[in-house]
Amino acid sequence: MIRQSLRCMARATSHSVKSANMTAAERDAALREANEQMRQYVINRPSLDKVKPKRGMFEGPQGHQHFLQLAAVSTFLCAFLITPLLGKKIALDEEFRKKYVPSWYDYSLEKPDYAWTRQELHEQMIELQNELAERAIRGEFTPEKLEQMKAQRRQFMGKEKSEHGWDQLHPGLDDDDDLEDD
Repeated sequence: MIRQSLRCMARATSHSVKSANMTAAERDAALREANEQMRQYVINRPSLDKVKPKRGMFEGPQGHQHFLQLAAVSTFLCAFLITPLLGKKIALDEEFRKKYVPSWYDYSLEKPDYAWTRQELHEQMIELQNELAERAIRGEFTPEKLEQMKAQRRQFMGKEKSEHGWDQLHPGLDDDDDLEDD
């Protein structure tokens, strides 16, 4: 097809040289013929799939690379999607963990037994509140007795400090914090 169009163009240029010798009717006929040939080229051009057939995804010179890339992407995608489900299964199912997770990789800790249940701790707090209320009713928290308690605390102020801070009243307090301001 390309050769035919080149021939038509060559004839047209050769005709343009001859067009000086052509009459107006011959020149119009030559132009109509050239236009018709060009129109036929545009109209009857072969479809692209017949000229160059579409190749498949894994065909051609880079087909194996596409296959390897697709395999790698699908592997990482599956691992990304399965990881949370597998982690939950390992965390919650003790039989599964013992069966599939090696002992050297198992960092799970045994849940400790609590010294008190919530109910026992609540009962102790209620007892302490009742005891403090009874002491306050009896008058144990008068200003004179509070001063006496503060004086007993002050006797520890001048002593040497322990290396580990065991001699402090509260381990979270700094030296410059004043307990009496509360």
